[in-house]
Amino acid sequence: MAETNSEDIWFLDSCCSNHMTGNIALFSALDQSVKSEVTLGTDSKVFVMGKGEVKIFTKKGEKKTITDVYYDPGMGCNILSIGQLVQKGYNVFFVNDVCTIMDRAPSKRCIAEVKMTRNRMFPLRIKADLKNKEVIATVTQEAFQSVPKDEN
Repeated sequence: MAETNSEDIWFLDSCCSNHMTGNIALFSALDQSVKSEVTLGTDSKVFVMGKGEVKIFTKKGEKKTITDVYYDPGMGCNILSIGQLVQKGYNVFFVNDVCTIMDRAPSKRCIAEVKMTRNRMFPLRIKADLKNKEVIATVTQEAFQSVPKDEN
């Protein structure tokens, strides 16, 4: 198995209002004139030093763009906001210990299924191809599950 870099992991977070990363190399476009202070659920504050886009490929090779990603250079992890995904038209649901993200209409295909870890986190691996300023989205090996079959 290939080595996993912690910068490749994006945590699916239902408490975070915005997608956030501290890894400037992931951005395909970044507006560093956007400055803001964000209060976390713990009442601690982070300082946003830009907002931009991260280009990805799904496991099926489809190009996608994660928009409105905040850049906080002090951020030690990457966060995908469940609320922001839902607001943009993706369907996100949790069944047992699996989080499933379904694409927007018209495709409505499964983009990712992420199994909850022992410490109740949902890590999605997004491996960067920094040469082309695009990244490839893949679910971590230990989190991958096949698409549930309709029992009807």
